[in-house]
This record gives sequence, C-alpha cells and structure tokens, in this order.
Amino acid sequence: MECGGEATPQDLATQQGINAGSNLYAYIDHDRVWGVNIEPPESAKKACKPWDERQSLETWIESGVDDQMILHVPFTCPVCIESILLYPGRSDLSVRRCAAFVNRPNGIDFDDALAVLDGRLGPASTGRAQADFALLPGATDVTAYPVSVSRFSHTSSVSLLLLDSLAHTSSRMYYVGFIGKALDPRSDTLHRHDVPAETSATHKVDGVGSSLGAASTPSVR
Repeated sequence: MECGGEATPQDLATQQGINAGSNLYAYIDHDRVWGVNIEPPESAKKACKPWDERQSLETWIESGVDDQMILHVPFTCPVCIESILLYPGRSDLSVRRCAAFVNRPNGIDFDDALAVLDGRLGPASTGRAQADFALLPGATDVTAYPVSVSRFSHTSSVSLLLLDSLAHTSSRMYYVGFIGKALDPRSDTLHRHDVPAETSATHKVDGVGSSLGAASTPSVR
C-alpha cells in the first residue's frame, strides 16, 4: 500500500511481515513531548515508552482536573502513520476515547478540540480531527487502532485528546505509540532507517485490525 493512499480494511488486515509498518518510537522527539492537564506536566513523555516496556504499570500519564488530557507528540522527521498504539490499563481510570489532530505545532486546546468532535473527520486544514475512536474495552495489551493513511501521510506531530474514563474525575494512559514509516524529508519518499531494535523499539508490528471497533493487539517479531 502506498503511504499516500487510503487504508482499506483489506489493506490493514494483511499488513504482515515486510509490508507492515514499523514502530515509530525511534522517531519521536521525546524531549519535546508535552501535555495539557497532565499531572505532573513533566510526566507527559512517560507514555511514549520502548516497546518492551509497553505493559509496565510503573509509569503512566494521568489527567489533573478531570478525565480529559492532551498529549502532543512531535517527530524528528516527517512520518506516515498507519495505526495509533494505546494501552490505557484496566481500571475505572482507563481512557475510553481518543481523537487525533495532526500537524498542529502549537498543539490544541480543549475548547477547539471538543467543539469539532461531532463524528465528522477531515484533513487538518478543516480544523476537524483526523481520527476519533472508542478504545477497545478490557484490553490486556497494547491495541493498534488503524487510521486513514491519507490523513496521516506526512505527519510532523500528533496531538492526542484522551478522555472519557468511567471515573470521570481523572484518567490514565500507560502506553502511546505509532505504527508507520519514516519519510525522507528531502524527497517525501518512504525511507526505512536501520536502528537496532533492542535499543530503539523499531520492531516490526503485526496484527493490525481493520477499522474502528475492529482494532487488534499487535505482536512483535
């Protein structure tokens, strides 16, 4: 599947082996990850963990005033995102909904983000979210949520609105990651970098689901 093409359920269901995207952990600009309504503020980057720490319950991000928080994740080069990886844990504090906004260098605020969550998506130029989905309830591992590749084909940053826990007073997220491909910023073409998997978590991630409500738990080779 071409990076600029629309992801179909068939495409996503057959992304295996060399055709599957890589974990983009190595391309996250970790020092510049930040959040809104995350306590303490400096903990925002803790959700972007190496793959082998994805199930760790020792570190997480947690909202402050209510159950809504924003996590802004910039990348060190443009990337093509195919799926968003999330693990909210299993408790009344688990996030149950995620909306994603791409290429907002200054992030998003709650008023603007919530105002456009009406079920309609669009490109970044419309002001709408590029993805909006409910999380798989009761998941015991990281789940891959496929996104429209055409809307995430040239992504410099992603702002995630995480919300809607059962507790309503606070929410938690233990792991945030992305499946996709790094792009060569000089030519906007796909470019795979050779980074040792044991240190960078750029493992191949398989088992991508088909659509919202059909997300799946990825496995690593």
